[in-house]
Amino acid sequence: MIPCPQIDFTLEHIFDNLVELPTFPKVVTKALRVLDDPNGTTAQLVEVLKFDPALTANMLRLTNSALFGLPRQVTDLHTALTLLGQIQIREILIASAGAPYLTRPLHGYQMEPEDLWQHSMASALIAELLAKMCEYPDQPVLFTSALLHDIGKIVLNMFVGGRLDEILTLAQQERLTFTEAEWYTMGVDHAVIGSQILMQWDFPPDIARAVRNHHDPDLYIQDDLSSLLALSNILAVQLGLGVGADGFRHKINPKLLTRLGLSRQDMHRCIERALVAYEKSSDIISGYKA
Repeated sequence: MIPCPQIDFTLEHIFDNLVELPTFPKVVTKALRVLDDPNGTTAQLVEVLKFDPALTANMLRLTNSALFGLPRQVTDLHTALTLLGQIQIREILIASAGAPYLTRPLHGYQMEPEDLWQHSMASALIAELLAKMCEYPDQPVLFTSALLHDIGKIVLNMFVGGRLDEILTLAQQERLTFTEAEWYTMGVDHAVIGSQILMQWDFPPDIARAVRNHHDPDLYIQDDLSSLLALSNILAVQLGLGVGADGFRHKINPKLLTRLGLSRQDMHRCIERALVAYEKSSDIISGYKA
């Protein structure tokens, strides 16, 4: 019999800690607004970004990676932004801004500094492939959702650590997923916390909703973005990319495939392509350190 959640105000403490989380870089928010403006220009983007040297360096590094396959080495921001398309610029912006959060050790989840970053990038790359297979119209939104879907772990980590054995034991005894065991132990999971963080960072409601839904089978089949995010996460876990203590019992829900019009053969093709994309991105993924 599954015990009732022993919340003992843990949830309140967690949400209290959300106010202490660093804000998402304002310069990235401004840059995304320029990209959203039909009249926005490359010169305006450069003006916004040039005052953040660390972000600029990260963007140039990502731009010159094998993933984007530019014909020559790029050494200045204006050239990089000129050569890249809008979708690529968005992805590089989000990845550059998210990396400092996603390269932290999460001892509560038995994750090394590189694990969350590897899993997040793998999920984002798989999400891109699924978006093309399903002809999903808003690839940047899906990429962002996938890259940041586990951001709640950086807050919940401090609470999971002391209860990790309890969560793992409950999951094994009751044949639960790690996320379900989080709920029963603490009354919340990292997806809910992640959704709250993204709302505090002023991300669009559909991204926050998809992050909230990505572990809940009743919710993630309600819309395409949530379904694609959930499937991206499951495939990344099944590939063993950047998983920690919660890296087990992640199976593909047949309802996901039905919702998205995909087959098992499509999944095999996606996994093959994902491994190629992940290898091409290895310089990005291995380059970030906490």
